[in-house]
Amino acid sequence: MRTDARTPVIVVSGFLGSGKTTLLKKVLATPELSNSMLIVNEIGEIGIDHQLLERSNDETVLLDNGCMCCQLRGDLQALLVDLGMRRYRGELPSFDRVIIETSGLAEPGPIAQTLYGDGPLSRDYRLAHVVTLVDPINAQARQAAQAIADAQMAAADLIVMSKSDLATPAQAEAAWAWARSVNGYAHGIAATQGDIDIALLAHATPFNHPALLPAGGGGLFGDIRALREDAPDEAAAPDAAGAYLARQRSIHPAGIASFALRFDVPLDRPLFDLFMSTLLRLRGQDLLRVKGIVYFKGESQAQLIQGVCHVYDKPVALERDPDDARQSALVFIARNLERRQIEDYWQSLLALAH
Repeated sequence: MRTDARTPVIVVSGFLGSGKTTLLKKVLATPELSNSMLIVNEIGEIGIDHQLLERSNDETVLLDNGCMCCQLRGDLQALLVDLGMRRYRGELPSFDRVIIETSGLAEPGPIAQTLYGDGPLSRDYRLAHVVTLVDPINAQARQAAQAIADAQMAAADLIVMSKSDLATPAQAEAAWAWARSVNGYAHGIAATQGDIDIALLAHATPFNHPALLPAGGGGLFGDIRALREDAPDEAAAPDAAGAYLARQRSIHPAGIASFALRFDVPLDRPLFDLFMSTLLRLRGQDLLRVKGIVYFKGESQAQLIQGVCHVYDKPVALERDPDDARQSALVFIARNLERRQIEDYWQSLLALAH
């Protein structure tokens, strides 16, 4: 099996005060993620205090736990290239992954675009996870900049509700309802004081990890009833496990929709490439996130497909069970774009190809 040797990148997003500092301190303290390079926008913002940080300047700094940290003051592309070159020359210790903490008012989409769209950079790095934190207590702050909060949520493949021990049941329910209204396909968990299952982040390819797939024999797509338009509401409760491709039903904010296209037979790769490239060229600005698993004709391995706005990453081979049904699914989280439009375009291409 081909393996992807590129350095995985984990993006940690979330609105101001959502708990990114607490989560990252816990994550970086674990053996599984100890050999990481942490990139932060501002040292002060993330709260890496004197107990973790040995020195603070414009250079790479060493943390007490063995990780490294650098401050992002300029261009992310230039910084990642510099880190890669310094690692190659032996000027920096090797690191297994990069963790990027975004500003509370920043969208993770441009980071993904940087990784996908820059040729030299995409040969060395790949996006592994986008983790978005939700603060159930301070909904008013999020609502004051709703467009940014929606974009942060749309990009996520893992949603972490922080401060779950402090929130009332009503606050938690409202926060989950909003999160699922924007992104009904991400895996969702609650966290107390930043404690999460590290396996959710340590595995560089989430679709390969059983912890991210539903229990009970639902398979890759979770409870298939949740993908049907006529599914009863109880088919996907707000607190369900939430495998990536098993939709959590909810009412979406105006203009934002999330839906999955399913394919029961392997696809023709050139036709699929034409489908995606044309779609991204015409409506890329409205595709907040595209992610899924696709089987192609004549290829034994499933492929992880993911993109943001106008660009998408080169496919990554996934290890699947030999008895897998070889069904493909592609999740779209889009603005002012309906499932019917995407389906009609795909069907038109199929008709023209035959």
